[in-house]
Amino acid sequence: MTTLPDYEPPANENALLLKWIRRARESQMSHYDMADRLSARERRIGWLVTVLSAFVGTAVFASLSTPPLSIGMRIFVGLVSVTAAVSAVLQTFLRYAGRAEKHRAAGARYGAVRRRLEAVFAGDADARDAHYLASIRIELDRLAEDSPNVPPRVFYRTQRALLADKARGRDA
Repeated sequence: MTTLPDYEPPANENALLLKWIRRARESQMSHYDMADRLSARERRIGWLVTVLSAFVGTAVFASLSTPPLSIGMRIFVGLVSVTAAVSAVLQTFLRYAGRAEKHRAAGARYGAVRRRLEAVFAGDADARDAHYLASIRIELDRLAEDSPNVPPRVFYRTQRALLADKARGRDA
C-alpha cells in the first residue's frame, strides 16, 4: 500500500483521536476567522453605502435651495449616486452577513465535536460508548459536507497561527 510522502495514518486509537482533535480545532478556528473576515467586509461596505447615500441625499437637497449646480458637480453627484447604488447591490448580492453566520455556526459545531473528542481522549467514561469512534466520524463527515468552504489561504493562515501559539506556549 502506498501513502503520500508527508502523511502517516494514525497508528492507534489515541493517534487517531489526536489527529481528529487537531483537525476539528483547525476547522473551528478557520470558520471563526472566516466569519470575522466576512463580518468586517459587511461593515465596510455598509459604511460605504451609508456615507455615499448621505452625500447624495445632502447634495440633492442642497441643489434645491441654491442656484443650479455646475455640470461638473452634477456629473460628480451622479457618479457618487451610481456608486452608492452599485455598493448596495453588491452588499445584497455578496450576502456577507449570511455567509458569516454560516461560518460562525460551523465553527461552533466543530468546537462541540472538538470538546467531545477531548473528553474521549481524556478518558471520560461517559464520552466513550461502544461506537464512539463511528459516531464521531459520522458527525465530522456531516460537518464537512454541511459547512461552507474556507479558502485554503485562510485555513493555512489558521494552521500557522495555531503553530505559532503552540510555540509560544499558548493553546486555543
